[in-house]
Amino acid sequence: MRVNRFNVGLLSAVLVTGITGCDSQSSTPQQSTAPQATPVQVITMAKKPTTIYSELPARVSATRVSEVRPQVTGILQKRLFEEGQLVEQGDLLYQIDPAPYQADVNSAQAALAKAKADESVLKKTALRYKDLVQRKLISQDEFDKADGNWQQARAQSSVAQAALDNAKISLSYTKVTAPISGRIDISNVTEGALVTANQEVALTTIQPLDPIYIDMTQSSLSMAKIKKNLGSNNNPKVGVKLEDGTDYDQMGVLTFSGTKVDSSTGSVTLRAKVPNPDSILLPGMFVRAEIVIADQKPMYTLSQALVSFGQDDQATVFVVEDGKVAVRSVTTGPTVNNNEWVIESGLKDGDQVIASNLMKIRPGSPVTIVSDHAKDAKTAQQ
Repeated sequence: MRVNRFNVGLLSAVLVTGITGCDSQSSTPQQSTAPQATPVQVITMAKKPTTIYSELPARVSATRVSEVRPQVTGILQKRLFEEGQLVEQGDLLYQIDPAPYQADVNSAQAALAKAKADESVLKKTALRYKDLVQRKLISQDEFDKADGNWQQARAQSSVAQAALDNAKISLSYTKVTAPISGRIDISNVTEGALVTANQEVALTTIQPLDPIYIDMTQSSLSMAKIKKNLGSNNNPKVGVKLEDGTDYDQMGVLTFSGTKVDSSTGSVTLRAKVPNPDSILLPGMFVRAEIVIADQKPMYTLSQALVSFGQDDQATVFVVEDGKVAVRSVTTGPTVNNNEWVIESGLKDGDQVIASNLMKIRPGSPVTIVSDHAKDAKTAQQ
């Protein structure tokens, strides 16, 4: 059998090349697979002055409400105020026709004059009989009768005087005055209307608007927590958010905390007194009251975006420990500054909380700190 020399040589060359290639591959060094550090920004924890609010729904109410009603019956002659204006106690508001009541006063004055005259005559008679009885010129019975007539006349004078006083009071009631100072409401009657004594419908209403009350309700459990946080502060500050969500520019103080729990709702009533010089707050308005539980108290706070919650509602944050990512469990408190949690436990001064690239890091992975918010802020201040 003949073998083709060309084929043998070719086979030899291929084998040699394959062997050489294997040697070349085996001699190539292994590439490094170590993970690279992720650049992150951190927040170095330090307590800062923080104000904590407890926000409650509330309604505005006046400190006093006076419903003005007539105390005598008559025709309303005049209305002497502008609706919505401020009035002072004693200001004249309405004039009721005084003529019938003036006539009653005149009649009572005449009756009193007659009673006084009768009393004077009977007094003189009694005094004269007193002298006569002492001189034994008249009997004791005659004197006693004269003296009794005088005492009756004195009593009749007192009755006439009381009738005159009552007539004058009724006459004074024809002038309807403001019982308190405050802003007066719309008038429910007009000139020419017949008004009656103590009628059901008030002529108008007067309510002082400065200061004004903010009435709140809170569950008894929440109220207990608020009192615990307040400690010895019995009159905390209270802010107000208006119906459109804007902040009212005056702060009030909590003046009353309910003394009992409503058995049907389980709630407690709270009341704050708030300055209202421009009458922005009006009775009946719905607002949000913010009770200041902690005022500029040193606390740890973090943006809510940096805090994660697991299925067990355990809050955690990523921190840098020895150049690597670590998970730290924390306890969150109230919300402050609209988007920050108060961190009640789990962090201490100097802890570095990771604030960027949160989606790229994993527990135990290396990181490189590229900026520190606390140091940057300090540098900016300098």
